[in-house]
Amino acid sequence: MNIIKKILTAFVVLVVLFTIIFWSRIHGTYNVYSIINTVSKSINNENGKYNFLIAGTIASGKNIDSAKIAVSYKKNGHFFSDIQFKKKHYIINSDTDSTQVFIANSNLIVSGTGKEIGNFDVIKLIGDILKDYPQYKKFTKLSFGKKLGMSVWTFFNASFDEAEKDKEDFDIITFPIGKQNINLWLNDNNDKYFITSQLEKKEINFELTLKDKIKKTDINKTANTKTINISRKELNTAIYRGALRAGGLFLENQNPPKVKEEEKTYGKGILKFNNGNRLFLAKGTHYEIGEAHGALLKSEVRKMVDATLYTICWVYTASKRTWFIDDLREAYKREAPFIPKRFQEEMSGMAKTSGISIDEIRLTNVFPALFHCSGFAVFNSATVGGKLYHGRVLDYITKLGLQYYSVVSVIAPDNYNAFVNVGFAGFIGSVTGMNEKQVSFGEMGGKGEGDWDGMPMAFLMRDGMERAKTLSEAVNIFKETPRTCEYYYVIADGKIPDARGLATSPVRFEVIKPNQYHKQLPEPVKDAVIMSAGNRYKKLVERIKESHGKIDVEKAIHLMDRPVAMKSNLHDALFAPQSLEVWVSNAGPKTPASSEPYTHYNFGELLKQLR
Repeated sequence: MNIIKKILTAFVVLVVLFTIIFWSRIHGTYNVYSIINTVSKSINNENGKYNFLIAGTIASGKNIDSAKIAVSYKKNGHFFSDIQFKKKHYIINSDTDSTQVFIANSNLIVSGTGKEIGNFDVIKLIGDILKDYPQYKKFTKLSFGKKLGMSVWTFFNASFDEAEKDKEDFDIITFPIGKQNINLWLNDNNDKYFITSQLEKKEINFELTLKDKIKKTDINKTANTKTINISRKELNTAIYRGALRAGGLFLENQNPPKVKEEEKTYGKGILKFNNGNRLFLAKGTHYEIGEAHGALLKSEVRKMVDATLYTICWVYTASKRTWFIDDLREAYKREAPFIPKRFQEEMSGMAKTSGISIDEIRLTNVFPALFHCSGFAVFNSATVGGKLYHGRVLDYITKLGLQYYSVVSVIAPDNYNAFVNVGFAGFIGSVTGMNEKQVSFGEMGGKGEGDWDGMPMAFLMRDGMERAKTLSEAVNIFKETPRTCEYYYVIADGKIPDARGLATSPVRFEVIKPNQYHKQLPEPVKDAVIMSAGNRYKKLVERIKESHGKIDVEKAIHLMDRPVAMKSNLHDALFAPQSLEVWVSNAGPKTPASSEPYTHYNFGELLKQLR
């Protein structure tokens, strides 16, 4: 009995000594466990009430991005958020009767009334964002053992210190991440945190204060303040889904999503992969093709809709001082009579299987394509063996993240030409494509936003691919179809080989032949059609002249390098219509498509898999 007492006494003494010696380490480790436990639970369940303030900066070289977000939330009661990011400033105020968003930079109020509150819980929103990404999803499903394991790792690997900041005492926990550190500062009440770090040449400084009384910012109305009244349900949806996609895009730009290469089938469609890139093959009626698209790319379609409808909504609305979704509705209303019935059926099929409303699908597909692009076709004396190469450079806002949901589609619709479409999930139109008759298409955006009384450009491209068997038929389709806005096109035919440039608007239709002078294209080149603008045009002409007669696949691809491609270069494609081949590159998180590797597709061989 005495031996047991002595052993227990010795054990207690050891525990006390261990606790005294390692108190800061034990205390810090417990705090880490407490934070992990609180956050992991909160992101899976809506909280009842909270207040917090986040302020910080991310500096990379001379560029400094700052953010300040104050949030006050009571479930089914109110939501207040004051968000300042870079030079943008938004105030969201929602109670049981109304939601208002004040865009300070534009002196604009977007207001919706009614009882529908919607989901504004920011902590839950963070959980919804994380659950979409495998690399972060684990954090939302942490078991007790994993939380404990993370705490034990902290005990043995982190370093612990103390310091005073702003007249408060803080514990400092330093986490070693590779060759760099993240420093977590915690005050005695555990209601204020600072995070400081230098990761990948970026300096990060953030402050998080919990349980802080949030002072509501008054809306400073002026004589120039404009109010837009819309459906409260739509406003709440735009806030939530816009934030959801913006948060996802932030994660994607830090850690690009990895495509899960799992081959799937649905109806007459199949989702395959080529070098990590999505490859969608489908045949049948347009409705069946739409069903397969929506079923096999459901998650990707949802993200595309959120990006093109709800994330960009706030940028557009702040800039134009009109409600973006209403403007899209007006565009669709005027364009709908010119959209072929078969494309309407395809969108309906996609809506059915994706679970996304037909209205959202339609509006996404008439999303204004204000692209600033380049295109060329070279053949005969310009190339090795006289082979036709059609290059297409798509320049558009890469910051919207469309490149993460790119899809190369091989489609064989009943009673129409089969074609390969270089595009994006949820988008049934085309901006870059080639059909089985060796006719290839590319477009460039111009001016004239608002001239919507015609077939949308992307549907016109798709219609041309499905119906044209020759270059002349394609030109006639574009000429005879009512058109919208100002667009430029390069259309090539490998059977001849030959190509044409088109300069179009609702009332204008000009055809530019190879080696033909045009006031906007003042430097014609033999056996070449070149469409671009400004210095990009001059550089493209210069490159084609330098390589004239020697252009092969490799040289044709390099014709599209920067600065012909802009920094916002979303995707590049090179078609070889005679052999039905295509090479495609997509933008990276911080690099234009022209700087990324190209993936080769043999359209002819892929088409055999559908027949």
